[in-house]
Amino acid sequence: PGVNVIIKNTTTGTSTDGTGFYSISVAPGQVLVFTYLGFTTTEMTVGASNRIDARLNSEYINVEDVVITAEFGTKRVSRAIGSSVQNVRASDIIESGRDNFITALQGRVAGMNVGSTSGAPGASTSVVLRSITSIAGNNQPLYVVDGIPMNNSTFNPIDQVGSSSLEYYSVRNLDYASRGNDFNPEDIESMTVLKGAAAAALYGSDASNGAIIITTKKGAIGKGKLTYSNSFRFDDAYGYPEFQTKYANGYYGTTNYYYITRYGGQYPAGIQLYDNVSSILQPGFTSRHNISAEGGTERITLRASASILDQQGVIKTSDYGRFNLSLSGKATITKWFSLESSMQYASTENHKVPIGTEGPLYRAMLWPVVDNMLNYLDADGTHMSTPDYYLDGDLLNPLYGLYKNKFYDESDRFISSVSANFTPIKNAFLRMQIGWDVGMQTYVTSRHPYYDTYQDGIGYYNISKSDFSDPSLNLITGYSNEFFNDKFSFSAQFGYHQQENGITRVATTGSKFAVIDFQSINNCDPVSISSTQRTSKRRIQAISAQVELGYNNMAFLTFRARNDWSSTLPVANNRYFYPAIEGSFIVTELPFMKDLKPVNYLKLRGTLAQVGRDAGPLEIDPQLEPTALWGGGYRYGYTGPNKNLVPEMTTSKEIGFEGRFLSDRVNVDFTYFWTHCDNQIVKGFRMSYGTGFVLNNMNVGTFETWGWEAHIDGD
Repeated sequence: PGVNVIIKNTTTGTSTDGTGFYSISVAPGQVLVFTYLGFTTTEMTVGASNRIDARLNSEYINVEDVVITAEFGTKRVSRAIGSSVQNVRASDIIESGRDNFITALQGRVAGMNVGSTSGAPGASTSVVLRSITSIAGNNQPLYVVDGIPMNNSTFNPIDQVGSSSLEYYSVRNLDYASRGNDFNPEDIESMTVLKGAAAAALYGSDASNGAIIITTKKGAIGKGKLTYSNSFRFDDAYGYPEFQTKYANGYYGTTNYYYITRYGGQYPAGIQLYDNVSSILQPGFTSRHNISAEGGTERITLRASASILDQQGVIKTSDYGRFNLSLSGKATITKWFSLESSMQYASTENHKVPIGTEGPLYRAMLWPVVDNMLNYLDADGTHMSTPDYYLDGDLLNPLYGLYKNKFYDESDRFISSVSANFTPIKNAFLRMQIGWDVGMQTYVTSRHPYYDTYQDGIGYYNISKSDFSDPSLNLITGYSNEFFNDKFSFSAQFGYHQQENGITRVATTGSKFAVIDFQSINNCDPVSISSTQRTSKRRIQAISAQVELGYNNMAFLTFRARNDWSSTLPVANNRYFYPAIEGSFIVTELPFMKDLKPVNYLKLRGTLAQVGRDAGPLEIDPQLEPTALWGGGYRYGYTGPNKNLVPEMTTSKEIGFEGRFLSDRVNVDFTYFWTHCDNQIVKGFRMSYGTGFVLNNMNVGTFETWGWEAHIDGD
């Protein structure tokens, strides 16, 4: 269903229905073009018959399948790739029913570990390919959208509030959404996961943990088509903890009347016991609505889409909302010049609940079953305490916290890219890509005066604003050709790359609410209000090269190299070079293998590569901090300088094979890998007080990981 049927060299077309039926007016001699994502394009010439049946073959059975794996959208045939690469179809992502594409990858890629902090709406996610490569740094892969790196950071409020115990306590058990959640899965056309260091080497140090390459939909040839889809999901909590309801709770052997005399043994017959865990839960509901319009000619195609996601969590007051807009297209201006562009806008809002020991589930399990947790307000509207049940003090009702505390964040984000492609001479190309990922986020943390340690009427309010801007530029040129009766193939490409990361965070905190139930920074005691601002910038400039040699479409050898200059390393050590070599051999191209029918395709591959990684911003020099002591001014922080810091380096080796058997019904991919990581940058090492500082960032530590991964699927 949904196969595009177009009259070649025209804009006239239609789509098949759910049974594959279509109807179109066409003259004899014209050519019909049948296209569908994931299948090979088929052309058929119209004759005298009024019935034309077309059969589209899956692209998976074509060993010449083109995948986007090389540098910033450069296409390579899969048989030439010597490292582990796995494709994920967009239909698999959409059919999973997941709300973001990251969690939808779980279980679909060998060697990929997808973790989520919780099942709450908008929870942050993390991805590790194979194993970690840094002790203290980021271990997530690089996300690349249409050739442009995408920010997938997760806000950590602890980094912003400072060392105040009051502020730290208020944010230590909060989780904030990953920025990868912003992306609409419906806009994805294809995804390629690069797990080896060699496969990702040309993307630079940010890809030292691998890369996930995303290509967005750019529209299809034919008359304008409007598509609407929706999905609805109901969620219900399960796996409840077991509670004993026979014996009353005690307290460290105390002789307190309430615990021992009254409830020291079994609960009296007929006493009302309450399921307080269920009191904080509700049925979850998620709705998604997507609408898109696309169409075009063989020269220009366009696509626009909008989507709304509304998710209510299974814990009361938790919800997540996302609104997406996208506009993309491609145009062939002349035979030698073409353009591609995509723009993504995302707006999110997330009301969250604390996790861990501060979470409502944990608190509900502590609540005495003889008390109905739903009764959390006194007659005058203030919170109802439980002094008789909890001798350590007041056990705060988690329902009161859910309705009275405020924890939410909202964001607006814009991702755009423009790619200009020139083919001035045969077999040569020049590509320029410009991208910009910019976003603004607001985070609010507000604790009611009567909750937790603030029951004496203090209260706490924090509002943080975070703005990031990540522009990037890539210039790539290349040439490819075949020689000696097409027995030998050669391709080479060279590139210049520049990427910047800038972030500014402003946080304002206050306490001592003047009006108990009015939670605002303007309601805090002016003496308690303080603000901090942190700005960090990072720039990487790089040159890269790749040379690929092939023999008889059977043996391939690829050399890669990249040199980075990073602004976050000392000047003497800010330049680092890392090479890679990979090879592949198609066993089934050997003459004696072509008659072995059960084996349709067999490729052996191997890789040896290095990938460097720089330090984070502001890690080589001491930072000045404001102080109110001795008349104010600035002082150095606790962390001292290190002008000898060098980049981390990861060396990776892998061998493996890919096979297709039994008429391509069974596909097997196996890889053994070994990784050596040295010059680890570790923060917070103790120094002699004689240096004037307490801590330092140093290169210490070396570790190795190894393992194997396998992927098997069948039709």
